[in-house]
Amino acid sequence: MKIESNIHGIIVPHAPTLLEDEIDQPSSPVIKALQESGKRMQEWGVEAVVAVTTHWQTNDKFFIDNSSQHETVMDYYGFRRKIEYDVLGNPKLANLLLQAGEKNLIFPSSSKHGADHAIAIPLHFMFPEKNIPVIPLSVSGSLLCAFRWGRTLGHTLRNWGGKVLFLISGSLSHDLTCFMNGKMRLEHETFDRRVLKLLSEGKGMDVLKIDQELIEIAKPEGNFRDLFMLLGVMGSQTPGHIRAYEKLPGVGMGIVEFLDSGYNEKDEDFLKYCQPSGMIH
Repeated sequence: MKIESNIHGIIVPHAPTLLEDEIDQPSSPVIKALQESGKRMQEWGVEAVVAVTTHWQTNDKFFIDNSSQHETVMDYYGFRRKIEYDVLGNPKLANLLLQAGEKNLIFPSSSKHGADHAIAIPLHFMFPEKNIPVIPLSVSGSLLCAFRWGRTLGHTLRNWGGKVLFLISGSLSHDLTCFMNGKMRLEHETFDRRVLKLLSEGKGMDVLKIDQELIEIAKPEGNFRDLFMLLGVMGSQTPGHIRAYEKLPGVGMGIVEFLDSGYNEKDEDFLKYCQPSGMIH
């Protein structure tokens, strides 16, 4: 994959079971794909990771952690292994994103959050030396707000010019009741594969056309808001390259990488899609 833009996008999982897999089966498809992606990013010269975490979800306001240092947030329990991922931030770039959000009427705020496991676990495999600064972002608002915020982030990061990995961390299906009970349901994999197929075809916004009953069963972790932030950044018609997929009971772990070949400064696909169907909010 040749990266010509200064922004690269990726969807990653963060199931703590990956830390156990590192002990038991270190060459699992997801672990291998995370490691390979991290190596590609290092060779590319990535300078910062803007990390959208589905473990920082709020109702109506976006937040950015503009701290100079992010401490590990230990927010997972009952697993055989825990890790620490204390990592540097990039306050200058974070504040630039805050200013851009204010200017574009998004009105994000700064707040200290740290490196929760949605950030720490994938980056543990991608950048084990903890040598790439990270900017944590929250998930919030409506799909429209998420897409508009993504557009603003993408425009600002392109103008900044440094090489950025825009990372969203969350599961495809995310039915924790089934996970706790060890129950596999066909509907979860059906949902996962439909989402992955749409992303691979550059039709990410069509996730909203998936049967609503199936969506309710799958319980996607970010309710698509994290995905629409990424589509805003990378371009609504940008095809994703599927690197790995594994399923757990109730949880779909997918890795999808994006170039911004589908990005257009005047991209209004979300509005065109939503207005006829009344799905603005």
